[in-house]
Amino acid sequence: MNSPITLLCRPFWLAYETRRIPLNLAYNTDKRRYIRYELLDYAVMSLDGTTETVNVVITDIGLGGVQVRTRTQLISGSKVFIQVACTDGESLSLRGEIRHTVEIPNSDLFSAGVRFVPENHEERMAVAEFVHQVFQRQADDLAS
Repeated sequence: MNSPITLLCRPFWLAYETRRIPLNLAYNTDKRRYIRYELLDYAVMSLDGTTETVNVVITDIGLGGVQVRTRTQLISGSKVFIQVACTDGESLSLRGEIRHTVEIPNSDLFSAGVRFVPENHEERMAVAEFVHQVFQRQADDLAS
C-alpha cells in the first residue's frame, strides 16, 4: 500500500497514469512504447490495395498508433490508410498495420490496434503533428 509520502514523491504523471481508466478494456496487458491520449473521433480506414473502406471510431492515439472500434472484423497484418480530419480542416492519411483485432463482448463491435508505419520523414512528422494536435486540443479543453 502506498503511503502519503510515497504518493507525494512520485512524478505527477505516474500518479495520473495509475488512476486512469482506459477505454481499452478489451486488452489484458499494455505493451505500448508511447503514451496514448483518449479520443473519440470518426475516421475512414481503407485497406491497402483495395477500394474497400471501413468506418471506424478512434478511441485513443499515440505516436505508435491508434486503437479503433468498428463493426468490421479486420485481419491482423493488413496494411491500411486511416483518413482523419485535422484541426485546420484538411484531411490526413496515416499509413498503418493492423496488429490485433478483438471482438468486444456483448456487442457487434471489434476493437483493433493499428501501428503507424510511416515510410519517410514527412509521414513521421505528419503523425507527430496530428498526435500533438490531439494533445493540444485536450489541454485547451482542460484549461477552459
